[in-house]
Amino acid sequence: MVAQHSAALDGSAHSGLLLANGLREAGWDTHVAFGFEGPIIEPYAAAGHETHVVPHDNWLRRDRTHQFAKDVWLEWRKASAFEALVGEIQPDIVYLNTVVSLAGALAARRKRLPCVWHLREMWADVGGEMHAPSWTVPVVQRVIRGHADRLVANSTATARNLMGSEAVVDEVVPNAVRAAFFEEARTPAAARVAFDLPADASVVGVPGTLRPMKGHPFFFDALAPVLRERDEVCVAVTGEGTESFTARLREQVRTLGIESRVHFLGWVDDMPAFYRACDLVCVPSRAEPFGRTAIEAFATGTPVIATAVGGLQEIVTDGETGRLVPYGNEEALAAAVRQLLGRPALRQKMVNHARQVAGEQYHERIYKSRTADVVRSVGGCDPTSNPA
Repeated sequence: MVAQHSAALDGSAHSGLLLANGLREAGWDTHVAFGFEGPIIEPYAAAGHETHVVPHDNWLRRDRTHQFAKDVWLEWRKASAFEALVGEIQPDIVYLNTVVSLAGALAARRKRLPCVWHLREMWADVGGEMHAPSWTVPVVQRVIRGHADRLVANSTATARNLMGSEAVVDEVVPNAVRAAFFEEARTPAAARVAFDLPADASVVGVPGTLRPMKGHPFFFDALAPVLRERDEVCVAVTGEGTESFTARLREQVRTLGIESRVHFLGWVDDMPAFYRACDLVCVPSRAEPFGRTAIEAFATGTPVIATAVGGLQEIVTDGETGRLVPYGNEEALAAAVRQLLGRPALRQKMVNHARQVAGEQYHERIYKSRTADVVRSVGGCDPTSNPA
């Protein structure tokens, strides 16, 4: 059984779907438990997984104030409901696909079931934007250490950020790229038609959820001088966010005088086409547990400029598979954009290397195989003889 806290269309939920698909392909029966109703549940169900929403009394307002602490408290409150679901399903293994899965951990321990805990977030992510009080950090760390039979992280940066600088996890299993990204074959011109982007422009793409952690304000401040000096350059931004933060970004580009050059595309279903429509992709995050958009760009053959933070430093090799710049250094980001837009041969060299790295390290078939091996290693579970 996979415990997936988020039912939103975010990176954790998409990685969880690949994980569940891999387990199903390896022979397990899969049940996925969500902490809340949300749009990602439908794709899980369509893929053949039994889906469940763990009932709980969400009487706390979902706002920014101490939200992580509230999530911890809600997880504790719904542990009994989760335990009842575990008793009904009777799985062989519980796989926790997010750090905020305390209810699943407690239920697994009470039922004496093997538990795999996959860490995918950072305190700067789950805590920094939600103002987590300091007492939640040691509480969560103690629960993770005391309840995980096997501890997995999506990057070394995630493990050290969540569990301490000397943290040791059983295995680092990076996030993955779906095969569709490697198979995308449309020309940039054909891909741009789908998004109504100028055919003759140099397009700088910024994929990702619209939220402060993703660094959009820093990006717009850095790119404004480039857009003013080069009429052929435009920016394409994917993703959705809160109404207030989206309005803040739109006001920023108006104030900078670049509103006509920035295309807010909203939610995009066909992300492989989006990457193909771009001449380069920027990942300007101020914190990043992993950086899935970078490896998706790798797979589609689009050069990447990323900030040197978190897991992005483990993905992008500066000068070889892309460029790394310090977060907050607007001049460095602008210079990297100018360099790659002005040197097609360098872009192609980076693309060739990056596609090779993506195929060897981040393809979904590798991810599915590694997560299936993790599950097999816990209690010697064999799906061919004892399906979970």
